This record gives sequence, structure tokens and C-alpha cells, in this order.
Amino acid sequence: MKRYSMVARVTSLVEMIASKNSILSEIYALPYREVVAREIALAGISSDDQVLSVGCGPVPFTAIHLARQSHAEVIAIDYQPDVVAAAKACIRRLGLSDQIRVICMDAALDLPEGFDAAIVALQAHPKEEILEILQKRGAPEARFIFRAPSPQFTSRYDALPGKEGISAWVEQKMKTFDRSILYTGGQL
Repeated sequence: MKRYSMVARVTSLVEMIASKNSILSEIYALPYREVVAREIALAGISSDDQVLSVGCGPVPFTAIHLARQSHAEVIAIDYQPDVVAAAKACIRRLGLSDQIRVICMDAALDLPEGFDAAIVALQAHPKEEILEILQKRGAPEARFIFRAPSPQFTSRYDALPGKEGISAWVEQKMKTFDRSILYTGGQL
């Protein structure tokens, strides 16, 4: 676990640095373009939707790709004030402030109401509580995507238990997560 803590600290530092430069932000976000494209297709996200990006980080790459690819209204959420400040500045530098709003909020405790879809970052936790809040606060037909850790990372990242409530899933080619899982509306 110590090794992971060091990796997490280095990753966090790299993200904070990348968030301060538009070119670095674009490079950092690039590997997630296809991931988000598959998630948009999986959840049927369109320009008519309001979508939450839960656990956005200082370079909110999921929110960036959601806004660019689906033209949906995006609300990027993180619970750390310094991360939210960095994400807001990053979005401003990329010229996406009219499509992406970044807010400081703990998704395990509260969320905005009435959204149509949400994509939850691999690092977000506790996932069961986040899913419960998503179900309570989302629109009746809301769709929720959770990134599931690859087998070698299941001890490092929180995951939803079992297969109960899964509507569909898509494989992902990332080292830390191998699938994006779709849950819908009132399922759990």
C-alpha cells in the first residue's frame, strides 16, 4: 500500500502541473478520448443531457471529452477545494467554461438534482454511497457509469459489489480499469 501511496502522490502532482498549461492538459487528457467516447455511446449521452463528472481531478478530462464529444452540459465535481480551483482554471484556459461548470461537492453526501447521466471516476469513493445519492438526485431515467478496476487493481480502488443492477458494460483498454459499467435509474 505504501507503493500505491507514492504513485498516488506523484500522479496528483503531475495532474496539478498539467492543469496549469493548456498543452499539457490536452496531452494528459488524450488517452481518455476513446474511453469517454465508449461511455457516451454506452449511456446514450446527447446534447440534450446534463451530465455529472464525479471525481474530476485538476485536469477534468472526462468533463472535457464529454463536452466536446456529446455537447452536453457538464457539471464536474470534486470534493477537494484546491483540485476544484485547478480544474476551474484548466477549463477556463481551454475555453470550455460555457459548457462545463466545476463545483466543490462530496458526491457521497450530496449532488445537484435532476441530471440525466453521470460518469464516476475510478478513484471516487465510497462507490455504494455515491450510487445511492445518484439514484436519489438524478432524473427518473438517469444513467450512471462507474469505471471498474482491472483485476490487479481491485485492492487499490473501491468498486461496486457483484453484478446486481448492471444494465450494460463496455470494455476499456486502460491499465487501471478494464470496463465501464452502466446502471440505470432506480436499480441497485
